[in-house]
Amino acid sequence: MTIQQLPPSAHCRLWLVDLDATPAPQAVASLSESEWERARRFVFKRDRNRFIAAHAALRETLASQCGIPASMLEFQLGPFGKPVLVEGGLHFNLSHSQSLALIAVCDQAEVGVDLELLRPMPDAEALAETYFSACERRALAALPPEARERAFLCCWTRKEACLKATGMGLSVDTRSFEVGVLPEAREVHIGTGDDLVRLALSSFHDVQGAQCAVARLLAREAATAAPQRPLVEQEICV
Repeated sequence: MTIQQLPPSAHCRLWLVDLDATPAPQAVASLSESEWERARRFVFKRDRNRFIAAHAALRETLASQCGIPASMLEFQLGPFGKPVLVEGGLHFNLSHSQSLALIAVCDQAEVGVDLELLRPMPDAEALAETYFSACERRALAALPPEARERAFLCCWTRKEACLKATGMGLSVDTRSFEVGVLPEAREVHIGTGDDLVRLALSSFHDVQGAQCAVARLLAREAATAAPQRPLVEQEICV
């Protein structure tokens, strides 16, 4: 595997991983028995090798950031299945798409990251109907046809990064919050029952043919503390 550090985004440190490059033996040896058990479940060798490379890269990256040997790092799952370090301290997230993976690390706040290789998306319209807000669907439809697939993946990765940063995953309705279909930095608000989650969101693309997004938790507030100023359509659609 090859690990390349990228410029920081949303005050998070980022690394891009080539999952088809063979990892060093010591990196592979750092995986836990539970990670090996998960790897053995893959039917196809290529998928198994990419899983091993992604998790070896994650351990190597976290070890370099916290000073603990990669093989000594321990993980546990949060209430909605998001992995966290037992040792605490660093917040991290991992995403992968085919031969690439993206790792984000943040010292002070929860982080979520998503990566998708740019590719034809014949089912983009149907997926948008299911997962995007009405405003986002209108913004997507208003774009020239040749720009819609990139914009769809931009919005998709932004939704995923935000959900992963909250740690709540798909327990949150993806249509209930706006991230926009363009890659500008913005603050996103997500209502989660009695709480309002505020996130800093940014996107970047053309990283080895991938669309990427990273979200960092800013605050969890009581829903009654949410800003009362209504957002106009132009603010929440782009």
